[in-house]
Amino acid sequence: MSSILKKILLVGTFFVLLSANAQDKATLDLLVSKGLISRQEADELSKKATVVDAKQSTTKSVKLSGRIQVQYQNIHTSETVGGVSRNLNTTNNFLLRRVFLGMEADLESGWSAKIVTDLCRSSEGYNYLDVAHLSKKLQYDILNGTVDIGYKKIAFNIEETISNSKLFTPERSLATRFFSEGNNGRRLGIGGRHTGVFWQGKIQEFDGLKYGFSITNSYNNYPASAPEYAKEGLLYAGNVAYEKKFENKSSFEVGLNFAYTNATNTAGTKGNVNGDIIAFNPYLKARYDNFSLWTEVLTARMSNAVNNYTDSSTPVGVNVGLEYRFDIGELGQVAPTLRYSWLDTDGRGIKASDGIRNADSNGATFDWGQSIYIGFKWHIIGDDLKFQMGYEWGQLEDSPTDSMQSQRSTSNAVRAQMQILF
Repeated sequence: MSSILKKILLVGTFFVLLSANAQDKATLDLLVSKGLISRQEADELSKKATVVDAKQSTTKSVKLSGRIQVQYQNIHTSETVGGVSRNLNTTNNFLLRRVFLGMEADLESGWSAKIVTDLCRSSEGYNYLDVAHLSKKLQYDILNGTVDIGYKKIAFNIEETISNSKLFTPERSLATRFFSEGNNGRRLGIGGRHTGVFWQGKIQEFDGLKYGFSITNSYNNYPASAPEYAKEGLLYAGNVAYEKKFENKSSFEVGLNFAYTNATNTAGTKGNVNGDIIAFNPYLKARYDNFSLWTEVLTARMSNAVNNYTDSSTPVGVNVGLEYRFDIGELGQVAPTLRYSWLDTDGRGIKASDGIRNADSNGATFDWGQSIYIGFKWHIIGDDLKFQMGYEWGQLEDSPTDSMQSQRSTSNAVRAQMQILF
């Protein structure tokens, strides 16, 4: 089935369901206009009505959701390599960044299911799935939590696990993209979406203490099958955190995420060397009134990673993000935002296009880099309707293979994005 036909079927199904619900509302409005029921009775019936008439009698409710993000981007990159400076192609366009359609079904006995599709995602192996899993809630003296079976993000890399609808910035950072975007011989591909079994639980005796673990395929972003060149093997991830909530919407959370796999194709291409990765991700999230802060460290030990895939490498990354929301009455809130990201690839190498989304690259790789984002958000109706705009400066330095060669890449990116959630 062609990708276009798949999109048409998905969109058609979604709007048929919305139409059915709209007809129910129209019927209630007609009954009110005829004086057969009161407006209060109609509102009560509307609240109690199931949004979708599910096929299976065991389905208690089905909830629909959607997300649309429209983005403008202007990105310019220049590079100096071998003493030669050149300006690369400028990106200057509008795009539909994300168009999500989602469904959640609540079944009996603690079972549920969730499916979210992204109609704007490339079909290069990633398919159009964002999330697809079934879940079971367990509430016992010892076990208290939820098990998910399917396709979702593992608990690694805090910025990667923050929903893209709630990010401080339109795009994720240099360090996050290096550690969690798909393995291409430079990026590591540790975080992000994997297929497998996930557990997230709480310790009842210690209020605020939570933990989790997962066993998944080692390759991310391939829900149905790994790419041809992927080695067989699994990825084991775990996390532990302590969260404390206070009055005035204040809270803090400190935690540690961990991941290990012995089955990563280190070059990201067919027929290359297999290696293992062990990765750690300590982090802190804090909120005081309208001020929010998060910070994390990303580090990994990867074998067969550099020098023609014969030596080990230990990349390190740091992210810091903060915002402050000012109330502006009926107009909502405005929030200045700041994010800093730093990365040392330890010889693994990174291109401008690896770290700054849609930036151009002349093929040169660099050893380390940093980026600064400054912008603002206008929360018209919270995160349900918001506009954000900002500028990101990114710079990569030095050669990953020749310590004597000085080279540099500089990117300047301006992005604006409108979002609606429903």
